Amino acid sequence: MTTILLAIFLTIVCIILSFLIIPFQLSLWFSKKDKSLQGDMKISWLGLTLIKRRIPSTKKTQKEEKKEKEEKKEKEKQKWDRERIEKVLSLFNESWPCMLQILHSLMDSIKIQEIRLNLQLGLESPADTAIVTGYIWAFTASTRYITPSIPDISIHPDFEKKILDGFLNLKLKIRLYRVTKELIRALTKKPVRSLISEMRG
Repeated sequence: MTTILLAIFLTIVCIILSFLIIPFQLSLWFSKKDKSLQGDMKISWLGLTLIKRRIPSTKKTQKEEKKEKEEKKEKEKQKWDRERIEKVLSLFNESWPCMLQILHSLMDSIKIQEIRLNLQLGLESPADTAIVTGYIWAFTASTRYITPSIPDISIHPDFEKKILDGFLNLKLKIRLYRVTKELIRALTKKPVRSLISEMRG
């Protein structure tokens, strides 16, 4: 009996370690043309599709609609007065070192395989369009300097009309080991637990 329990325990441990060490793959494709929106999001592991969603999502079930209504009512009950906002900001400031560690671990755990972005951008004024486009071009240049073989980003400014059309194709891998370790470490800190509790109401 003890041998069977030990075998089950070791199997569970191996499965958990596999999820933490073997990377997940995220694929996102999104396209917008005028008022038409469409896309796909898929998360897979070891070639198995775990989550697949259409953008926009298909018609919601009655259970999902009921859950959303209950969540909306719960949010309406929560009061965000000045005292609570100040408390949340204070807890966030105390928790910031932990959040920074989580962010760093997340960035180190993500490996970008493909980024393809083609964007047609037009804002209310030609000046704003030029400024924003310039910032995006500068950011694009910096990413190409760091990873010259991956980003394929094209921004086309439109100075005559307000528009935001284009498509995005993103593929990346993420390992959960470091992120999970930092999350567990963060949850051992009282300010982080207090912040989560306060945010949940």
